[in-house]
Amino acid sequence: MRASIFVFLCLAGVAHAADDSVIQYDCIPNYANWGGVTALYKQKSGVTVPPDPKGSSVAMAALEREKDAPRADCAYYSGAIGVAASQKGLHQPYKPTGWDKIPAGLKDKDGQWWTVHTGTIALVINTKALGAVPMPKTWDDLLKPEYKGKVTYDDPTWGGTGFTFVYGINALKGGSATNWKPGLEWLKKLDANISRYPRESIYNDVLRGEVAIWINADGNGYKMKWVDKGPVEVVVPKDGTVSMPLVMGMVKGAPHVAATKKYFDWLLSAEAQAEFAKSFFRPVVPGALPAELRDKFLPDAAYAGVKNLPLAEMATASEGLKKAWLAEIGKK
Repeated sequence: MRASIFVFLCLAGVAHAADDSVIQYDCIPNYANWGGVTALYKQKSGVTVPPDPKGSSVAMAALEREKDAPRADCAYYSGAIGVAASQKGLHQPYKPTGWDKIPAGLKDKDGQWWTVHTGTIALVINTKALGAVPMPKTWDDLLKPEYKGKVTYDDPTWGGTGFTFVYGINALKGGSATNWKPGLEWLKKLDANISRYPRESIYNDVLRGEVAIWINADGNGYKMKWVDKGPVEVVVPKDGTVSMPLVMGMVKGAPHVAATKKYFDWLLSAEAQAEFAKSFFRPVVPGALPAELRDKFLPDAAYAGVKNLPLAEMATASEGLKKAWLAEIGKK
């Protein structure tokens, strides 16, 4: 009898532990305020969502490796990588509370993925590190010799932000989902001024001035300027740029399905959306951007040239473009 009671208590403890955690791949604390969001969720629900350093592409690769015995419950990605993960059958459908508030182009009709917030690819510039060098205003400015060693963007085979930039610059330079030559040729020229292609978050490196120009999401730059009080400015290139929806998906075979559904429901609440907005990523739920933050973005006119690219086409091109980038640029 005592043994039976002991086994029962152990099993109950395991079930309770399962209810108290959600494992999210790509949960970097200083990206999009995931640290603040998950801390608030822990406070509200008692559920822990541990930090995870994987970028979008690495998260998708991990899910592929683990698909027969999933360890993660959900993942966060840049839009195209999240769509690609769903195309690979790595997700299961779920439409969280608030689903109807998400614009049609920013969610899968069956609930395989959905947008949590959006960003814009921009130049995040540490003005102290830039020194006397003029502030770049266009993408082509970055090709000038005075920016040698001052420019960085994330390895696109690691993170979705880097991939969105690489795909986006190709579109801006006249390429397409099947023609990557214009973008790759331009990126080869930029390579002369690149200091490195990181495979981890360099948010703190930029804030400290170890990197002068980081091609990344505008929200990261605004957070450095307004929250961290760093010598940082955000530049949206005058020759255009691209938007970046950030999406979520529930892993097929997730260990903690019920807890993940509750977590997803909360992420679209006004409370969670406002917490994300502290990192200056634009909420997907209309009206969730706090008024005190709205005026800290660049004027709407600066964003007039932002293009929204078809996520399905980006997803289809993702593996091929990443391989081409590795072969022609990232091999050094």
